Amino acid sequence: MSAFRLGDVLEVQSGFAFKTEYFSLGEGIPLIRIRDLENSSTVINYRGKYRDDFIVEAGDYLIGMDGSFHCYRWRGGKALLNQRVCRLRNFKEVVDPEYIHYGIQKKLTEIEDTTSFVTVKHISAKQIQNIELPLLPIAKQRLIVDILSRAEGIVRLRREAEEKAAEFIPALFLDMFGDPATNPKGWPIAPFGDLVENKDGQRKPIKSSDRDNRQGPYPYYGASGIIDTYDDYLFEGEHLLIAEDGANLLSRSTPIAFLATGKYWVNNHAHVVAANGKANLTFLECLLNLRDLKDSITGSAQPKLNQANLNGISILNCPFSLQEKFAGQVEQIRAIQSQQSAATAKAQATFDALLAQVFSNNKGSWKWNR
Repeated sequence: MSAFRLGDVLEVQSGFAFKTEYFSLGEGIPLIRIRDLENSSTVINYRGKYRDDFIVEAGDYLIGMDGSFHCYRWRGGKALLNQRVCRLRNFKEVVDPEYIHYGIQKKLTEIEDTTSFVTVKHISAKQIQNIELPLLPIAKQRLIVDILSRAEGIVRLRREAEEKAAEFIPALFLDMFGDPATNPKGWPIAPFGDLVENKDGQRKPIKSSDRDNRQGPYPYYGASGIIDTYDDYLFEGEHLLIAEDGANLLSRSTPIAFLATGKYWVNNHAHVVAANGKANLTFLECLLNLRDLKDSITGSAQPKLNQANLNGISILNCPFSLQEKFAGQVEQIRAIQSQQSAATAKAQATFDALLAQVFSNNKGSWKWNR
């Protein structure tokens, strides 16, 4: 089967090096940087002069040229194409732009996987121009696009359902208990340390001689949540793990409290607390993830929630029976969330399999040329 080179059917336009002295947080036209591509949302504006040739419109195809290589459809409004971001444009009639968009993803991943780097990986416009894709009649390209867009649409709907499900628990908490910062329902207040049993003293380091002989591939938790390895301290049972340090304490980009069960490793960047019969751990987990803890965090360059400050956090001391009722409802919601996640994973796997089949380099597996 014949193939075509991207540089022969479209133009790869590199972004312009706009002067930082004209960057603004409000005035001017939005400026697209690599970090803006995934969510099609900008932070920085540009208030200097610019050429219309560098204006990006919704629906344009953009690729970040540093870090992780991926082709995005821009979903935001009119903005400027900044340096280290490129745009695919001026497509010839022999190709469907969406066919290119789907086909280029695997090729970009291959380039990323084989690119050496010291700090950040880079891709050039020439490398993108040299990408080759199977050459099919335009009608067959559009058929492929139709099938892949339907599969991608299912994945998108699944992810949207997951996002909606993730909103249920915070909404339920606020409905039952109110805002933990303002306490509009007038619940009694108690120090966090009085409502739990702190287990930080049981974090005993594993001897280096035992590091290769640990039992089981158990999950590992640190200040940023679960990661796919293990280290330091083995715990068993139900414990509430709370980030002790890390920038996430201030940014709250991920939850700082996580309820762990079973067997798991915990590093020394997470506090470990157990129930003492005075509060439900699920209730405390949700409360801490809703509560603004900036007043309890020391440092800014290296934020830290030490044990003394953690113990002193003012907590809603709601009736234990109501906390238990809340925890039961949370368990049901999380069961639904688990089902949603499984459905999303299945939809994503189906889409990925279709993508791999359509754009496989193995001609024997190519089915669209029949």
